[in-house]
Amino acid sequence: MKLKAQLMQTLSEAQAPRVGVAAAAREAAARETASQSGCPLCGRVGHQIVHLLEPVEIRRCGECGFVFARGGVQNASEEGYYDSMGGYEPFLEAKKREWYELFRDLAMRTPGRRLLEVGCARGDALAMARQFGWLPCGVEVSRDDAAYARSEFGLVVHHGTVETCPFEEGSFDAALMWSVIEHIADPLPALRACRRLLKPGGLLSIHTPNADSKVARDLGPRWSMYHVPGHVSFFSPSTMRMALRKSGLEPVQLETGLGSRPVNIDPKARMQFSPRRVASYVATRLGLKEPLREMIYAMQPKLREQGEFMAVVARASTDEKERG
Repeated sequence: MKLKAQLMQTLSEAQAPRVGVAAAAREAAARETASQSGCPLCGRVGHQIVHLLEPVEIRRCGECGFVFARGGVQNASEEGYYDSMGGYEPFLEAKKREWYELFRDLAMRTPGRRLLEVGCARGDALAMARQFGWLPCGVEVSRDDAAYARSEFGLVVHHGTVETCPFEEGSFDAALMWSVIEHIADPLPALRACRRLLKPGGLLSIHTPNADSKVARDLGPRWSMYHVPGHVSFFSPSTMRMALRKSGLEPVQLETGLGSRPVNIDPKARMQFSPRRVASYVATRLGLKEPLREMIYAMQPKLREQGEFMAVVARASTDEKERG
């Protein structure tokens, strides 16, 4: 019995390193496979790992510069990814003023009023859009959120991805992808689907983090927008323009904020005195905000595209070949 126990211990000790080696080999093979998969924008194989957020790698394409996540990533379009995630309500009040300004701006850009929101969540933004005469529809990957938008607001919402939605080609005058495209691992098919659903000359509005921002460069792997596995695609102004043009969409406006200002979801905090908030309010009321911004950009042109977040407006091609 003693001899048998010794043999079993020896066998176990001999196998343990092999198990460890096998696991390491599998991990290395997975990383090799990821490195050999093409860039989502240009298809180039082989990329530089710029940040390692185990088990996720943040990679940069050596050809086009697109930054994306690989390894341990669940695509936001997968069934059940967002279902019952919770934590949505506290952001509503903080976002409503922003939505109001965005809808007002968009309404001045196009006479049409058929609107599609990709990633409409529970439909709160689309419900607000009605105030500006929009006729809203939505697409949402969360079954629970899509059902809520239908029952609470009476919205027409397709549960699924924009690539699979049943709306007819050329149905919409404008489409929104607000805080959405960074969740999509393969963004070109989604952008092309938006272009297909827009009328010729229709508008696509995108809001997404700027991977080429000063704060992203300064913080490196600690940048809060490297929120993996949820965020998987990280655009810069140059890669955004490239992706749009590859999808039959022409960028007509691309702006970034001058700096980083996280949303504070505490209602009390939003009521507290802040010199920055007061200065911003006064400048807006006097019509000086945009002139002051342009003055700063004129003095330091590089700041124009170094803000942490991008606001993009693109126009759907009127060329049938590009649309096809």
